[in-house]
Amino acid sequence: MLTALRRRGWVLLVTVVIAAVCAFAVASTRSTTYTAQSTVVVAASNSSHSVVTPDQANPLATTYAALIPKDTEILRSVATALSTSVSDVQDRVSVFNTPGTALLTIEYRGTSVANSIAGATAALTAIAGPDPVSSNIVPGSVGAVQAPTTATSSKSVTVLVAIGVIVGIALGLLLIVAWERIDPRIDRPEDLSQEVGSPTSPVSAISESGVNALIARWKALADHGPSRIALVPVTPDVQADLPKVALMFSQVQALQGNGNGVEAPWWTRVDAHVAESQDLTQPVRIGAPAVIACDVPSADLTALRFIMDCDLVVLVARRGTPRAALRGLLDSLTEFGVSPKWAILLGSTAVGTPAVPEAR
Repeated sequence: MLTALRRRGWVLLVTVVIAAVCAFAVASTRSTTYTAQSTVVVAASNSSHSVVTPDQANPLATTYAALIPKDTEILRSVATALSTSVSDVQDRVSVFNTPGTALLTIEYRGTSVANSIAGATAALTAIAGPDPVSSNIVPGSVGAVQAPTTATSSKSVTVLVAIGVIVGIALGLLLIVAWERIDPRIDRPEDLSQEVGSPTSPVSAISESGVNALIARWKALADHGPSRIALVPVTPDVQADLPKVALMFSQVQALQGNGNGVEAPWWTRVDAHVAESQDLTQPVRIGAPAVIACDVPSADLTALRFIMDCDLVVLVARRGTPRAALRGLLDSLTEFGVSPKWAILLGSTAVGTPAVPEAR
């Protein structure tokens, strides 16, 4: 997941910014509402109208919580007190029952502090006391516990922006995961080995002795000598680094057996012109085996014909290469009977100019 974040982290950044901006815009355009609360309790009563036993108080409170916001007589009473419509009051009033208790919380969302307090007070008056305005409320069954005195603002730009950021992070991560599934990449040597079906060597982990071992192994795979080893780039962005990779292998080869103190041959020295040459079909050095930087196989088959003339094919891919591009190249090679025997995985950045080992 960390590799995916490094590769597509900009998606996460974009979604967070967009979500935060949208949340800020919504918060800025929303009108501020204020909420005031009053608290009542449904208690046992023994009035001349009805009797509410203690066992009936809790179920009755649950019934009242659902009844009050819909009772026309209660809504009309509050609307009259506030000089507004019944439908407006119905949109602004809410009643909640605390589970397992007979307590009811009445909320009124008003346009101002005074308006919300007035609405919650009017609702409290309409249902509490010996003479409730609705015949559906048992007289004396509801008692006031706390009258509204303050109101809280429902508009909080900070809270909404924070929610937007959280939503943006979740959406960004979801998009990254989906994108990774749609467009899988080569991120580890094991990924490249699995696709190619051959051993893979990460270039960052190849030491001088490791180069010697690889060359020896490639000679054995080529099955005869002198042999030509083709370094085949999987994608065009790798092609510019192939001369440097080929030069790294050629340098160490040239120094093998050069233990008499004689200066190393000219082809073992870093030549900027060679490293930057566009003629990638030429050997980086003359010798056996010759490590050759090739072009990306194209539709005109020019590069493929040259690759087919080599004795061993080594694929070179960069970390982050699309698996689809690798599979397309493998299909092209297989069609002409070319089977890569090894693979090299470069880092995500360009390969530095290889250092020349000291002659011994």
